[in-house]
Amino acid sequence: MRQSVSWILWSVAVLLLTLVQLTQPASAQTLLLDNFTLWTSSSSFLNNLAAATSSPAGTFVAPQTTFTGTTGLQMSGLTEDFTLTGLQSLATFSAPFTVVAEVTPTEGTANPFAIYLASADLTQYLTLHANVSPTYEGFWANAPNVDFLYNLGEQFSPNLVPQMNTEYKVVIQINGTGDGTVKVYSGGKLLGTLSSLQAGTGPFYLVIGQRIGLAPTGSQVADWAGIRIAAK
Repeated sequence: MRQSVSWILWSVAVLLLTLVQLTQPASAQTLLLDNFTLWTSSSSFLNNLAAATSSPAGTFVAPQTTFTGTTGLQMSGLTEDFTLTGLQSLATFSAPFTVVAEVTPTEGTANPFAIYLASADLTQYLTLHANVSPTYEGFWANAPNVDFLYNLGEQFSPNLVPQMNTEYKVVIQINGTGDGTVKVYSGGKLLGTLSSLQAGTGPFYLVIGQRIGLAPTGSQVADWAGIRIAAK
């Protein structure tokens, strides 16, 4: 039964999430579309990431997902402190590349959505959290030169407070020397930018998910409309 659920989950994710890696010029783009093998919700990497992104060590919880034609992939599953959920790419990506994510938080008390780029040993990383808890509300980005992985990192200035039922486009770029930049858009407008995030050159796994550190407990829900990765 567990294996069946995982395969259904991968199938849903593949239907929604198409990763494009431009390993050649634009005239020879390579489309990575591998049914049932692009994403997983069960791995030692996810367990290690969950442990490393909370203090005390966190626990990974399998995500609850629903696919709809209007909102895309709806993800939920967390209700308790020091937990993380998400989908992990089975492929890894090395700099330079750009990640573009379109996501709408609909319910939450902590981080209804988060994006992680992290190396297998977790020494290289770039993270983005959308936090709605009263103490830490705002968008935060983190990298090794900013803070430890279990912390949120650096807040955008001026502070950007995530709004429920508002679609955001997050653009994460890591250049050839490992320097990262995160931009947050909504309604076609650039809301904020954080740069000089020294993530490293990878290779990185990509994880889309949500997290609760130490915050008011409750359900975290977000709708992921799409994810793409381009090497540039």
